[in-house]
Formats: sequence, structure tokens, C-alpha cells
Amino acid sequence: MTDQKHDMPKIDMDTQKDVVKEALREWLDDAFATFGRWTFMGLLAAAFAGAVYLALKGQGWSK
Repeated sequence: MTDQKHDMPKIDMDTQKDVVKEALREWLDDAFATFGRWTFMGLLAAAFAGAVYLALKGQGWSK
């Protein structure tokens, strides 16, 4: 086997910082979108459960 060196490309610090910031921003946007989706579905489920409870309570259902 030949011994080859794999040098990293020379990137200035400003470009490297911009790339890391953009990657972090994209990851956070995706994480917040997922959190928002779960929060909305949780609130929707709670509202549905409340509506079912009120409907049953109105029909004479008790504890």
C-alpha cells in the first residue's frame, strides 16, 4: 500500500465560521419545526379530549 496524506482543504476562518453557522441554523430550524409540530398535535389532542369530556358530561356521564 502507498502511504498518502489526505490534507484538508485550506479554508479561511471566516468561510469556516459561515459554514458552521449556516449548518447550525438549518439544524435548529428543523428541530424547532419538529417541536412545533408535536406541540400543535398535543394541543389538538387535548382539545379533542376536552370536547369528548364535555359531550359525555352533557349526556349524564359522571366520574
